Amino acid sequence: MMFKQNLKDAIEFDEKKFLAKVLVNQPAYRMILLTFRSGQSMPEHSAREMVTVYVVSGHITFHVDDAPTEMRAGEVIWIHAGAPHRVDAHEDSSLLVIRAGGVSASAEEEIDLRQVPRSERHPLIFRRFDGLPVGDAFVLINDHDPVPLNGQLEGARPGQLSWEYIVRGPDVFRIRVRRIAPLSGAETSPLPGNMVQGISPS
Repeated sequence: MMFKQNLKDAIEFDEKKFLAKVLVNQPAYRMILLTFRSGQSMPEHSAREMVTVYVVSGHITFHVDDAPTEMRAGEVIWIHAGAPHRVDAHEDSSLLVIRAGGVSASAEEEIDLRQVPRSERHPLIFRRFDGLPVGDAFVLINDHDPVPLNGQLEGARPGQLSWEYIVRGPDVFRIRVRRIAPLSGAETSPLPGNMVQGISPS
């Protein structure tokens, strides 16, 4: 299998927040295009994989363990798994991020929604997801397809997760939810009795 992508065609910006566009999402290899308007930042986070960051365009400061490194188009940096890092953009910038290395399936938490009261399911999943390091995942287990939950997660955490069916019914659904980009810092979480209007807990 081969993958080809024109990065110039993929670059787009959001005036309110940085964007994370997933180009490749495989269990042991992820390629993400990050774009920032001047002045935007990515909060500190870490990944369990090794991380390579290539500056496609612009000018950023890349902070690793609070050590700042100025980077411009054409420069690349590599950091160890688990190292806390963040990004500040000084001008409109785009970064190609590659995360290599995987977490064994046995390390993934399983959350059986069949054992959780309906009113508590969505808040529980949001808490678990917001606590995931980039690259980590958990597995949902349910007796029906939790489509409303998927929609709420995608709407509230756009570009931050992948939703992969391991088993898709008819009696049991097993779904791997993986964090593929960090929190933007402006998220809110649902509370019991405060679900998205018109969507009941799955």
